[in-house]
Amino acid sequence: MALAQTSLGNVTHIAAGAAASVYTVGSGQTTYIRSFLVHSLDASSTSNVKIHVVPNSGGSPGTATSNNQIARLGISTEDTYFFECAYPITLTSNGDTIQVNNENTGQPINVLVLGDREG
Repeated sequence: MALAQTSLGNVTHIAAGAAASVYTVGSGQTTYIRSFLVHSLDASSTSNVKIHVVPNSGGSPGTATSNNQIARLGISTEDTYFFECAYPITLTSNGDTIQVNNENTGQPINVLVLGDREG
């Protein structure tokens, strides 16, 4: 199958102290995650962010835990962090997700997932 080099979605806004799925694999798709752009909207404090690669649970999105956490980032005030993978993260099963947890209790963050999808 050819790679569809398109956007993997829009910017995901994650509220302070919240977590969200920033990408979920659809049925019959294989996705190659190449990088993440994470932008802190906090003007006064560092934003700590956890990134999880979460396998599906019976076809539905699973739960982010320390067992599937791949990074914890400390992002400076109003800064953008580019988390780039040396080799793409491959998601193959319906319901596999990338989940991001914003540990900052003061301000939200924005996340954009970049990569390719077979299509």
